[in-house]
Amino acid sequence: MAGNINQTHRYLDTQEDREALLTDMRAVRQEVIAMREIVPESEWYTPRYHDWSLGAMLGHLQTIDTLSLWQIQLALVGFRPVISLNMVNQMNNALSQIYQRRLVETSVNGILKREKSLSEFILRLPVDKFTIQIYHAPSGKFLTVEQAVQYLFLYHWQEHLKTMREAEGLFYEPPQDSLA
Repeated sequence: MAGNINQTHRYLDTQEDREALLTDMRAVRQEVIAMREIVPESEWYTPRYHDWSLGAMLGHLQTIDTLSLWQIQLALVGFRPVISLNMVNQMNNALSQIYQRRLVETSVNGILKREKSLSEFILRLPVDKFTIQIYHAPSGKFLTVEQAVQYLFLYHWQEHLKTMREAEGLFYEPPQDSLA
């Protein structure tokens, strides 16, 4: 869960800033989806990421994207509920069971479809709405819309990708200096 809100966020004032965010979002989603190629298909529904299967993790990410978009859209019209961490954990526990055997292709198709609507939303989000506050239950803090877009649609995915890579024994190693 994206509880670490100490990430550096970027300003999204310009089209270029937003395009850079969308590029990063697209890249992390493609890396998560590519886990299908690493995990044998016979194990797509076996718990492996803190008791979540690949199918459950993809279903979780697709669902959280939708719920996060709704949360931001509600905040933009003045409705900013404070959802407790306990409620988030209960929902995640329920989702892990519901999605344990969710068809991977169904989630992938949903992720790709939602990515398009997220891109459109981010590109048309008015700058004067960036400072509206949204409660982020995992951190117990309020974020601005500008921060929330990044934490919910990028950093949350990056954290789950890191968990997935570690479970699969994949660790990032920087390139070796050829002159050494």
